[in-house]
Amino acid sequence: MESKVSMEKEELIHKKILESGEDGISQQELAKKLGLSTRELATVIKKLIDKKMIAKKAIKENGKSVIKLFAIRTVEESNIYVNLESIEEIPCFSCKLLFKCDNGAHVNPSSCTKLSSWILSMDL
Repeated sequence: MESKVSMEKEELIHKKILESGEDGISQQELAKKLGLSTRELATVIKKLIDKKMIAKKAIKENGKSVIKLFAIRTVEESNIYVNLESIEEIPCFSCKLLFKCDNGAHVNPSSCTKLSSWILSMDL
């Protein structure tokens, strides 16, 4: 089990990487900002990469290849809004043959008259 200090370091490092935004931050720059040794930082960075919270990417800066750290945003952090009204009327959702419907099968989307009629009736 991870210690509380270790978890706090992970959270702090992740927060700093998040704050760097789309520009990312180099490991050396991060070590300076946080006052940590590069060895200690490398250990925590490996844990964060394994947890899929951050990623390392090589980018070009002033003609040189630089490895930077970037935060991986999760769906929960992204605030994705989907309007479901447009799909409520799709006939497939109320079709009794939906479980048999498949490309190449006898019942399929390409030959479905209900689906074709619905698509043609849409105001695009």
